[in-house]
Amino acid sequence: MQNEKLLQDIGLNAYEAAAYLSLLKLGVSEARAIYRDSEVPYGKIYTVLEALAGKGFVEVQASRPKKFRAVDPELALDVFFEKRKSEIEREMAVLKGIVEEAKQALKAVQVQKRKDEVFWTTAITESEIKKFATSIYGEVKTSICVIPPIFGMPVIACLIPEITRAIDRGVKIRLMVSPRFRALTSLLSRQEDETLGKLKKGLDVRLFQTFNSCFGVVDDSIVVLFQPHPKDRDRVLSVVKIRDIGLAKNLKEEFEILWNEGEKLDLQEELEKTDNPGKKDSEN
Repeated sequence: MQNEKLLQDIGLNAYEAAAYLSLLKLGVSEARAIYRDSEVPYGKIYTVLEALAGKGFVEVQASRPKKFRAVDPELALDVFFEKRKSEIEREMAVLKGIVEEAKQALKAVQVQKRKDEVFWTTAITESEIKKFATSIYGEVKTSICVIPPIFGMPVIACLIPEITRAIDRGVKIRLMVSPRFRALTSLLSRQEDETLGKLKKGLDVRLFQTFNSCFGVVDDSIVVLFQPHPKDRDRVLSVVKIRDIGLAKNLKEEFEILWNEGEKLDLQEELEKTDNPGKKDSEN
């Protein structure tokens, strides 16, 4: 049963898997012997064996009656893999072309918007929150202003690729962090040189001692609210994404006040401290 499942997992149907395993066991055989051993219905056995031959698992002797031989599994599976790989690559190339065409076509769709339009969604589990964050950095067009909670560090770690792509698009990213968030520099120091260069150039970070709340404003139209766990401020309870231009404007003004009062964090200097922990002490 396990072998049949493995063969089905790679793409054979149940009858094909059963017939191939029987033929491996029986050796060169006629269809009648194979159907009896595999329990494939006799009315389907020839169709199944011909399908296996087409996929490279069976050789057919054109005698009367026909005889069949199982191809060595290692060879058959390698050939099958390469064939499926080529098919998938062709399918992906076609799909990519259709996707690009669809992108261009759907840009022309006119969306009717109301000035009072408000829409919100909520993420609760860690996986949902990561999807939230990924979608935000994937969709942002111009700017992101964030006051992240301490528990945002694990999420930021998985967001580095999306953040760098946003920077490549010219998105302005500003982070207002507390001193406890200095672990950010430790995370950045582990990135490859090319990625690190983009992050140092594209991230603008400032320090502020305390926050009453943690939130983000995306493209001056989307608000992201972080809700900490009531019993543990370092754990996230939920994240809410709200499309509300009015609320975004108000929170952006609050962010600007804190930003102007914050202490600029020199990422290059902080990264040097991370690489050379004793440097600061020696300078003092």
